[in-house]
Amino acid sequence: MLRFIVLLLLTLGLVLGCRANSSLPTVTEWETGQSEAKLVVQTRARSQPFIWWEAEQPSKTNFPPVPQNPFAPANATEAAVLSNQQWIGVEGKRSQPLFLEYPVKVPEAGSYFFYSRKFWQHGPFRWHWDDQPWQFVSDSVYLMDEVGMRKFVGANWVSLGRVNLTAGQHTLRIELTQNDGAAAFDCFVLTSTPFHSQGKLKPNQYYTATIPDGFLFTPESDYATAGTGSRRLATSPIDLRSLNETVAGEQGWIQVKGDTFIHAKTGQPERFWAINVGAQVLQMDDSMMRSMAQFFAKQGVNLVRVHGPLWSKDLQPLPTLEVNKLLTFITAMKQEGIYTALSIYFPVWLELQDNTAFPGYTGQHPFSLLFFNPELQKRYYRWWRSLLTTPNPATGKTLQEEPALAMVELVNEDSYFFWTFNPYETIPAPQMKILEEQFSVWLTTKYGSLEKARANWKQSNPGESFQVKGDGPDGSVGILSAGDIAAQWETQRARDTAAFLAESQTTFFKQAIAYLRQDLNYKGLIYASNWITADAQRLGPLDKYTNTVADFMDRHGYFNGPHEGPTASYSLSSGDTYEDRSALLFTDPTKKQEQDFSLPIMDVRYNNLPSTITEINWAMPNRFRADFPLLAAAYGLLQGTDGFFFFATNRPGWEDSLGKFSIASPVIVGQFPATALIYRKGLLQPGIPVADIPLKTQEILNLQGAPLTAPQNLDEFRAQDIPPGQELQSDRVSSIDPLAFLVGQVNLQFTQQGGTARQVELSKWIDRKAKTIRSSTDQLLWDYQRGTVTVNAPQVQGITGFLRQAGKQEFPQVRIDSEMDYGTVLLVSLDNQPLATSRRILLQVMSEEQNFGWKTSGTPRKTIQSVGSSAIVVRNLSGKISLLRPDAAAMKVTALDFNGYPVKQVGKASNFELQPATFYYLIEK
Repeated sequence: MLRFIVLLLLTLGLVLGCRANSSLPTVTEWETGQSEAKLVVQTRARSQPFIWWEAEQPSKTNFPPVPQNPFAPANATEAAVLSNQQWIGVEGKRSQPLFLEYPVKVPEAGSYFFYSRKFWQHGPFRWHWDDQPWQFVSDSVYLMDEVGMRKFVGANWVSLGRVNLTAGQHTLRIELTQNDGAAAFDCFVLTSTPFHSQGKLKPNQYYTATIPDGFLFTPESDYATAGTGSRRLATSPIDLRSLNETVAGEQGWIQVKGDTFIHAKTGQPERFWAINVGAQVLQMDDSMMRSMAQFFAKQGVNLVRVHGPLWSKDLQPLPTLEVNKLLTFITAMKQEGIYTALSIYFPVWLELQDNTAFPGYTGQHPFSLLFFNPELQKRYYRWWRSLLTTPNPATGKTLQEEPALAMVELVNEDSYFFWTFNPYETIPAPQMKILEEQFSVWLTTKYGSLEKARANWKQSNPGESFQVKGDGPDGSVGILSAGDIAAQWETQRARDTAAFLAESQTTFFKQAIAYLRQDLNYKGLIYASNWITADAQRLGPLDKYTNTVADFMDRHGYFNGPHEGPTASYSLSSGDTYEDRSALLFTDPTKKQEQDFSLPIMDVRYNNLPSTITEINWAMPNRFRADFPLLAAAYGLLQGTDGFFFFATNRPGWEDSLGKFSIASPVIVGQFPATALIYRKGLLQPGIPVADIPLKTQEILNLQGAPLTAPQNLDEFRAQDIPPGQELQSDRVSSIDPLAFLVGQVNLQFTQQGGTARQVELSKWIDRKAKTIRSSTDQLLWDYQRGTVTVNAPQVQGITGFLRQAGKQEFPQVRIDSEMDYGTVLLVSLDNQPLATSRRILLQVMSEEQNFGWKTSGTPRKTIQSVGSSAIVVRNLSGKISLLRPDAAAMKVTALDFNGYPVKQVGKASNFELQPATFYYLIEK
């Protein structure tokens, strides 16, 4: 399914024309040997009671007999997907409603969670127990997981809510609510605790396998019931829930003070360690929403960005019932101290058709249309009114009054200045007429008439051709594309067009902000957009300038190696080709002779406003992802970044398998305990300003650009919007060292007067011969020859990267000696004391991950032969750790399980071995 967003960006660094070092770190290829390994189902020693029955064994039904099921498995491989190797199903038109009945014996009275495993969202139905009221399941039900059986056919768990049952015999009746279409059911379960689905496995089952140099990631449930809700089983040393407020918003609205987010009531500064979710999470039931909130609050998350089309397909506001689901979700997050951000508009979610409202469209995405089309703007404002003014049925409170709604986004990934602004190609002529008329008014205001404007253009650039598509004999004036503006930037016509478009974009942002603030009385934060441009040097600053009318600046950033295939922009598929790429080496497999010094974590501060990255990921397929969370936390603090929003997950807990953008996995969320703690508590110092660049507004409008440019890190999804034969334009001759971002803070100011750029001489921190960059705080050292980053601060010490090749590492308080090819070893104080005196310390370790069954051929260019399936396999962890403080021998080391609960003591802190399958250790005195 087409993913709802995507990526981008980057920073400000550049690609220097120096040659890459040919002696890169050597690593052994790692695949988990799953062609020989077999998944074995095991039963957990302790588990909550449940009741399970097979869907294909009803006591009464008018479904066709099981052998006539059109979705029956065609072979043993397909049958293995199903819980009893078969299911019951139907397809096509029916003359009568179909039903299923099951006798179910309940051993103990109670309130049960009720689930069904079925065929996707097909077959909306209703159900009830005995004579209880009917409950309805729509064709937009939330899918808890997905296991494919064959193309377009798979099995998914869905939650059916809660049911109160007495002890004894009961009857479940299910009736399809449509007399045509597909439907299939595999099995059902009643559980006393929330169910973490994993394919056909029962609640008390899990997989094991003997895997060379790896282990299956199979965490147990972390919850038990408590009344009608749920609670964690015990207190865990890695539980970061206490970093959040008791309820989000209890300290007032999030506001901006200078370049920082603060709480309105207390003035306390705030940074956001956040995740992205799609609109499908709003279809979860209440218990799943609570589980999701509890899971991510424990991991240190304090904001979730809901990113999806929160409006109806007919462009009308959501029905009240759907708005209520959003309100319920925000309330669930709020109860765990997690704020919400809303991102409701992305042109890719729309495929407009020719009608009276938007003539000329034949299924295109309406890029740029919202900036100038009054009719689309009216509908857009109605969407916001519906979302912000509908009372919560439980509290009577609207979102305009809810400080837990921390921020809203105006437009996702759209700009006049990207390649998608290609007048008369991506925007139909009838719609361009609207923009042309606005341009004509603008030119007439500036020059007195269109004739005088043309005369000025000709006089300013004699010999140039001024005829473009849209110019007409009636005097109408056409509009240049973003690419043409970049190519013709020295002409007055290009400059006038750019200035007009910047004003148009700014005007929309201002009007939308005024509508939300004044008409809807929304008191939270508003940010404009987050996209990039066709020319980073000349159009990039202009686009950013339009965004400064909002409360803070935002962008997106993705990192990965080359990945090619029909659906490579949003998924992993057999037959795809790719190359692994380490961010730490600044190499790019597509640029063999250059080093590429652009990374998404590199952050420019504009106009002293807070800065966020509301989408960021080290995307799959790439084995070198274990450095990502630490790089975000460490360099985010160094540069003053105010929020990282990891993209993306729609699961209430851990993922069962890895996709293109999976984050709820060991390598990403599994490293949140230490990295979220570092970032949110500010355990590393901010860097000094190493560059302050004032830009005169008029020069920006005249396309004179910035003395520094931002590298444009696109992923495949939006790279497809670049015209064939074109490249993202940027000036590679820059007055700022791209490595400055790894030393300190880079600031850019838009001013009327301009000024003198101030840059700090960086040679004391950057050694190009040794290929090292030391932060201005002396707490971070980036070695891009060996491929490591080390952290050395009073409360944090550790290393990420090519550990085996780096060899033994000694810090003031710890010695790390690991034979892992690639990974992260991190020591963090848990009691706000320096590691030298702390009585509670977390040691966190991570390596690599891949799906069970993942298989490739070739190197370094690899072809995916199998993407595998659940569960996730983690490469064995190994190494020797020695705390160097005098009392280390008196400190015990306890291995924790995946949920952070004690398993066993593994030695003394003075010298102990890492366990192959342990991520976390509590070191205490």
